[in-house]
Amino acid sequence: MACISKRKSPVMVAMAVILSMTMALAGCSSSTGNEATGDEKTQTFTPQSGKADVTLNIASGSENKEVAAAVQQAVDDSGVAVTLNYMGSLDIMQALERGGDSYDAVWPASSMWISMGDTKHVVKEQRSTSTTPIVFGIAKSKAVELGWADSNGTTKPVSTQDLIKAVQDGSLTFSMTSATQSNSGASAYLAFLTALAGKNQALTADDLNDQTVLTNAKTLLSGVDRSSGSSDWLKDMVVADSERFDSMVNYESLVIAADKQLVKAGKDPLLAVYPSDGIAVSDSPLGYVDRGQNLNDAYSKFAKALSSKQAKLLFEQAGRRTGLGGTLSYATDSKVKASFRAEWGINTSSDALKTIPLPAANVIDKALDIYQRTLRKPSWTVWVVDYSGSMYGDGKDGVLGGLNAALEPNKAAQARIEPGDEDVNILIPFSSTAEQATKATGSNTGQLLGVARETAADGGTNIYDGLRAALADNMPSDPSHYTTAIVLMTDGQSETNDKDAFLESYKSSGFKPPIFSIMFGDADPSQLKDLASLSNAKVFDGRKGNLASVFRQVKGYN
Repeated sequence: MACISKRKSPVMVAMAVILSMTMALAGCSSSTGNEATGDEKTQTFTPQSGKADVTLNIASGSENKEVAAAVQQAVDDSGVAVTLNYMGSLDIMQALERGGDSYDAVWPASSMWISMGDTKHVVKEQRSTSTTPIVFGIAKSKAVELGWADSNGTTKPVSTQDLIKAVQDGSLTFSMTSATQSNSGASAYLAFLTALAGKNQALTADDLNDQTVLTNAKTLLSGVDRSSGSSDWLKDMVVADSERFDSMVNYESLVIAADKQLVKAGKDPLLAVYPSDGIAVSDSPLGYVDRGQNLNDAYSKFAKALSSKQAKLLFEQAGRRTGLGGTLSYATDSKVKASFRAEWGINTSSDALKTIPLPAANVIDKALDIYQRTLRKPSWTVWVVDYSGSMYGDGKDGVLGGLNAALEPNKAAQARIEPGDEDVNILIPFSSTAEQATKATGSNTGQLLGVARETAADGGTNIYDGLRAALADNMPSDPSHYTTAIVLMTDGQSETNDKDAFLESYKSSGFKPPIFSIMFGDADPSQLKDLASLSNAKVFDGRKGNLASVFRQVKGYN
């Protein structure tokens, strides 16, 4: 039964929240190199000479943070400055569907996002910058325990059925990005389906009607223990808590990046495990977005510099492959050898990698719909929402818009985050204290959204009582059945009376869900970052973007 707030009509305290409705997907240059725009971050590279006649605004996958040295080299060589706007693959695809927004170029992880999004045919001069296969990164001790590697790090052939069996017997769980929000997740998922179809050809629409294929895929995906909307963030999460998260699906280059950090910290490295019956390879294409802005020459200079011998060497030093067939062009370089290490399971022979052909765009589209609605592991999300007095007016309206974008089935479907039949969403409004929770299962979110609409904004701010209610009374009885998350939304600084009690309760809990926060208004960043650090989660900055877009990004992590 829904519980509608019975508070008295609020007195307007102060309009603490002024929300910009500028689309978060619009490009934004940053001279600082780290300015937040919603959940995206921008990084600007300028020539070391300090002279640049033009700056290219590029929509880029987050994994390109790892190849900053190659980008800087190309900027120095070309004299063209670039701003990389880091975002998810779906964001880049949707920007192209709109004609490219304000971007001069796109640089996603895979050409399939350009193929699916460039319906207006604005992308020109597309070229691959490097390649990297999507692999399982499994802690060496775990891989040895599973019988998939020896003590020297030499791995054995592991099929998709071997992975399924390990999930079924409880010996394997893994973290993976959402297939509808991130390329590494989507590519891995398509590779799973292609291998399970067993036809040595591109996945077809008929394969997606094969119940045996779908059942096996659902079983494999039930092994996901944490989801993410970003491949780079997923790598950071695993590194930060490698004892808890000992396996992930990610780019080979990010497994290498993780291993460099893990080994430096004296921890167990991940071994790259390449499914023997089919893996996806990302081709990292760069393409010019022709909006009539006449930056063709600047783009060509930068793209040519990015394919130079020196830039390729820097790509390889970062763990990317270059050259024909993805083979290494500079295998004698000591820094390249330090990345592509056999003791980390890295196989430098492209002949050993059985790559899948990409399906047609309509098949990819259908496969992603099936993933979101049916095959992915169900999510359990507890929304802990600030209804203090400062939320009156624009603040509450912004949150309602965000909740509707994330939970109203038709609106959520536009971003491929619609609730599946087994998903659970719980709303806990709070001010000075937490209110009664409202639960919604599957797509039946209307009552929950009604409570969100009717609850009055009044009173103080006590995020810790809201979090206590989430952790103590609103967690699943069987956490292994769900990817679980608490999402906190607040515009103010919290009272701290209940802080210590909550922190102690969380630390002593056997189940420690991530606490993601959406910060806007006058929220205290330090309080929210402490919660993210405690739970190996993330803070989303909703102060400079469209909250609906931020809510969608958060849902991509669950």
